[in-house]
This record gives sequence, structure tokens and C-alpha cells, in this order.
Amino acid sequence: MKKITSIEELKKEAIYDDRRGWAEFFILLNFNLRSSKRIIYYPDTNTFDVHNEIDDSYEEDLTEEQLINDTHIVIAIERGAFYKYDFS
Repeated sequence: MKKITSIEELKKEAIYDDRRGWAEFFILLNFNLRSSKRIIYYPDTNTFDVHNEIDDSYEEDLTEEQLINDTHIVIAIERGAFYKYDFS
């Protein structure tokens, strides 16, 4: 797993790629539980799509401001609890 330390790093790791599809991340919770998320970042529009696997919900076309204000992703990044799965 790779710790994500900034929104800029998240953008780099989640950039849209036809071959790769969604990038897979998780928030590390208490007791080593995980909240898994699949994220795509679209640089042309500077927006994110987020699939929350815990409840199968989707958030589409989130701006950076919405990502900060309406999700727990940035809080998790700031607290050192946001990671990208590394399947290599």
C-alpha cells in the first residue's frame, strides 16, 4: 500500500486511464478496519468520481472543494490514514 499525503498526489494516482480504470484506495479506520473507495480524477475538468464500496454509493463530478467539504477523504489524507492499494 502507498500512503497518499496530499490532494496533488491523489490526483496523480487517480488520473483517468482507459487501460487501468478506477484506482483503488482506502481510509484506515480504528482497529485496522478499512473504508475502501475507487476514485477517478479527470484533469480536463479537475473533478473526481468516487465509488464508496461500503454502501455501493457513487459521487460524480466532485470538485476539489466538494472533495474537501463533502467527503472524509481529505481529512484522512491530513491524518495520515489514506492509502492506495498497491497490486504490483
